[in-house]
Amino acid sequence: MVTLLGIVLTTIYLGQYTLGILLFLIPVIYPLTPVTDGVDGFLADYYNEHSKWGKIVDPFRDRYFTFVALGNIFMIGGKIILLPLLMTLGFELLIWVGGLILYAVGDVPNVHCIGKVRAAVHWAVGYIVIIQYYWIGTFYIPILWLMWIMAIASIAAYVFYVYRYAMKNIEHISA
Repeated sequence: MVTLLGIVLTTIYLGQYTLGILLFLIPVIYPLTPVTDGVDGFLADYYNEHSKWGKIVDPFRDRYFTFVALGNIFMIGGKIILLPLLMTLGFELLIWVGGLILYAVGDVPNVHCIGKVRAAVHWAVGYIVIIQYYWIGTFYIPILWLMWIMAIASIAAYVFYVYRYAMKNIEHISA
């Protein structure tokens, strides 16, 4: 249920910036989806209730929020941020599709701390952009720098996931 709330909040956020409605509230709505993600994860761990449905929908909600936020950031930053934005999108798609493929073949990937760090970096960087644009009105930290931080976080997470999967399979082959 908390996961669905995150999807609904992300859709509200998408509507706000695409329709230009209550833009001053975007910095209030933006952090609510990551909060629902944290609450959802805490409750799942606390009650030890991890479902197959959750292992598919939770990453979807995370990527949906990331893509919606990146769309907003692109509307703010324009072409100057296109390269790091596309790199972030590409690596996020690779991570998500790779997870779905592994899930389909029965090798359900577990979230590792690097994934949580990546998500936190994305959220924090996005929030800095959002606050600077919607509330402050100027960029004290250049948006291009922030986007490169986001891209590097996605690339690092992807490399880590591939390395971890490769090492896991090497151990199975050598055993």
